[in-house]
Amino acid sequence: SQLILLNPENKMLIQKRAPQKRWYPDRYTYSVSGTVVDESYEACMKREMLEEIGISVPFRELFKVPCIFENKGAFNTVFSGRCSENNASLISPDPEEAVYVEWVELEDLYRAVKTEPEKYTPSLRAGITKIFQEGHEKYIC
Repeated sequence: SQLILLNPENKMLIQKRAPQKRWYPDRYTYSVSGTVVDESYEACMKREMLEEIGISVPFRELFKVPCIFENKGAFNTVFSGRCSENNASLISPDPEEAVYVEWVELEDLYRAVKTEPEKYTPSLRAGITKIFQEGHEKYIC
């Protein structure tokens, strides 16, 4: 499952995956990414949010995007959450997961995943593309 975390200015937190990650090292991905293990997508997201960025915020499910994992078709559930200025200042990424995090404008991210796709995980590209193709007002409010 994946989280799009927005700040009060509607910027999204993205993380650059650590170089030692097995899947898509050194690529940019969602604010939080987690693999569901014997738990619900919601429980996974709550756990991963605390582990990866050190904060917890309310979130809601947006949609599912297809992903290819070890040549098996699977789906990622994409959630959206919003943090306050205060929460944003408390974010501390886990160095095992992310080299660094940054806040980006959604429109800039959409342009970047199209012009430099190799810098982003396939799942992030699919999710951001879906949001803009279907109208981001529908998802980001």
